[in-house]
Amino acid sequence: MDAERLKNLIPFNTLTPENLARLAKRLKVEKFPAGQQICKQGDTDPTSIYLLSGQVALTATSTTMRRYIKADSGEAHSPIADAPPRLYTITADTDVEIIAIGNYELNRAVMLDEVSTTITSIEGGPARALAADTEWFTRVMGWDAFAKLSADRVAAVILKLESQPVKAKEIIVRQGDPGDYYYVVREGRFNVVRHDKDGKAQVVNELKPGNVFGEESLISGEARNASVVAMEDGMLMRLSRADFDELLKKRLINFVSVEEAGALVKGGARILDVRTAAEFKQGSLRGSVNVPIDVLRDQLAKLPKNVRYIVACRTGNLSQVAAFLMRQRGYDAVVLQGGLQAVARKSA
Repeated sequence: MDAERLKNLIPFNTLTPENLARLAKRLKVEKFPAGQQICKQGDTDPTSIYLLSGQVALTATSTTMRRYIKADSGEAHSPIADAPPRLYTITADTDVEIIAIGNYELNRAVMLDEVSTTITSIEGGPARALAADTEWFTRVMGWDAFAKLSADRVAAVILKLESQPVKAKEIIVRQGDPGDYYYVVREGRFNVVRHDKDGKAQVVNELKPGNVFGEESLISGEARNASVVAMEDGMLMRLSRADFDELLKKRLINFVSVEEAGALVKGGARILDVRTAAEFKQGSLRGSVNVPIDVLRDQLAKLPKNVRYIVACRTGNLSQVAAFLMRQRGYDAVVLQGGLQAVARKSA
């Protein structure tokens, strides 16, 4: 895709030339012959469609009127179809060329531009070098947690990240130690190793560039529940506990009272109980689903994202960890304040 063809389209026209060119490389021009339907009224796919050449006809079941949009007209500078559900059926009136881009990707591109502009405006320092590393920077901006933050907040997080080079076999965090940093993998591969009561070690996960770790101990206040060991030379970015609390934890963890939770459930929210299976069997809230915290990372992909989750545990501490993990990955999750103990007190 030639970036030149995007520069008059909204919001592509707000991007810097570098970010516009970067986005253009990921887009593909689609061609439709005259008479072919491009999308239909009622479609719910979250995609914005832009008309690059030719003319399209817009029709709706509520009227017999037919409206036309021609490329290069003022109307064609904006998406001819964006927010679902589609209001019109759009058909190629002549041979046309379009581009289609997911709304999530489009919003992320605008966010990336705002954040990189903020960072590169700072004179000198490692922040500018970080933003100039477009491959890494694009990967960081793909992190779901940033979708929940404003551009200035994302810039603040990135500016606070510290580089930490590591050597193969180096132990980054040790099971049983207190939490001090939150980590993002920039380069290299890392094993997550857990020791049982007998001291036997088991590799429970592998971390790659773009993965994060260390948040559980920082949120819960408990010791590290596993060690992280470098499999090869690499590079980590880390955020101190204080910066993590201020810039991420406070922004990504939201609480609801027992009464608020009840109202949300009536509106379609689901209760996610993150206690152990044994605890769940001893008693749980009606309609709740059990996904223990120790398997939540692996099970998240099975949970639909179009639902609000009220995360519950006994006291609310584990729920904060779970909600943070979920929010990082784009889920709408809130914490039941005080946990199931608060529900019991209300019922007493």
